[in-house]
Amino acid sequence: MMDQALTVQDQTSIEAPLSKVWEILIAPKYVRQWDELPSDFGDYYLELGRVIDWSGRSRLTVTAHEPNTLLKLSLYVEKWEQSPAAYDIAYTYRLSENENGVLLQVEIGDFAVLADGQTYYDASVEFAKTALEKIKNLAENRL
Repeated sequence: MMDQALTVQDQTSIEAPLSKVWEILIAPKYVRQWDELPSDFGDYYLELGRVIDWSGRSRLTVTAHEPNTLLKLSLYVEKWEQSPAAYDIAYTYRLSENENGVLLQVEIGDFAVLADGQTYYDASVEFAKTALEKIKNLAENRL
């Protein structure tokens, strides 16, 4: 890990078709099973430019979307002192095929620009572990 970097990186191998894993990352009916969505978020697939807004708290915006390859959701939190232009904090999911199925990699951060970045980093380590486990179970058990 680089000095001062507060970026979570984790991965899992999933024995399922690539298209199935991608569907679990972008379809709200699946996303709700491994992450939170606001109660008023409709059944909108996560596509480029889609915004997930927790009114007055935080916002995720899909800033990269390459089907079956890459999904990036940039994070903005209202209470952070910096403007969104001052940092690039995101949830990035990368998919690649391997001999056993799919390798799903997640990267969350970099929280180093925040005064309480370590707290966000620590919470994200747990989120990444739990989310990857749930995504793997969904993909492998719901074919």
